[in-house]
Amino acid sequence: MGAAWDAQQERSTRFMVALLARSALLFGRRLMHLVLLPIVAYFLLTSPASVRAARAALRRILQRKVGWLDVARSFHCYAACALDRIYLLSGRPAGIVIDVSRPPEVVEAATQGGSLLLVAHLGSFEVMRTLGTESHALPLSILLDRQQGRMFIGMLERLNPSMAGNVIDAGLRGPQLVLKLKEALEAGRMVGMMADRIRADERGVEVQFMGGKARLPEGPWMMAAALGVPVIMGFGLYRGGSRYTAHFELLSRKIDLPRQRRAEAMQEVAQRYASRLEHYTRQAPYNWFNYYPFWQ
Repeated sequence: MGAAWDAQQERSTRFMVALLARSALLFGRRLMHLVLLPIVAYFLLTSPASVRAARAALRRILQRKVGWLDVARSFHCYAACALDRIYLLSGRPAGIVIDVSRPPEVVEAATQGGSLLLVAHLGSFEVMRTLGTESHALPLSILLDRQQGRMFIGMLERLNPSMAGNVIDAGLRGPQLVLKLKEALEAGRMVGMMADRIRADERGVEVQFMGGKARLPEGPWMMAAALGVPVIMGFGLYRGGSRYTAHFELLSRKIDLPRQRRAEAMQEVAQRYASRLEHYTRQAPYNWFNYYPFWQ
């Protein structure tokens, strides 16, 4: 993940996160959404790095001059998704409506065994996690670094202990991580992971994205090739009000990275993912939540 944005997210304390969760469940979604306005104003005034990054991204996405209102809309969209996370994870959807698009090839690939679900910092990935707990959906495990996501894990344990129990710690190394992933996949579960942010210490693959060059992490593609399972993309877009749309697409039934042309094959599949990410980002431009210098 982008270190700068992660650091800004950690500005919240455990106490404040717990207080927000309790307030959201106590006062309800409609009243809490009014509280978002001063929160957005605060971050507009105190987060110049995020404002610059948001402007730069929106200029690429919207392909026009970007003003303060555009940045405010992006921040408000992020805040709304963050608030709705509480309702989605707690099992109290508070009138939230999710329209789901799952083509037959996605259902077929996912129901024949384990699969990987690639998500991004675009809109709400909680929409994907929530769908994974529904009776008509496939069970979902989450690949997440417990050390980096301590506050989220804490909130998840309070709001949805069963989902918290299905978190696979990405901080595990080597055989331990592979064993945990194989156990989940052999049980027929989907394993969800982020595929759009690269850490400073992580190897990446270069792609064309929004008219520029960006780097995506190598990990998802190496993992998919090693595990030999179908790879599905998921994008949960916030459409305003109480409405979300969840889009699932089949990226590949099996990713093959032959040793002789591994770098080329990895770039090809990463570019296909980046192209679909660009497609959905242009559909919902204010859903782009990578508030750090994303492009090279």
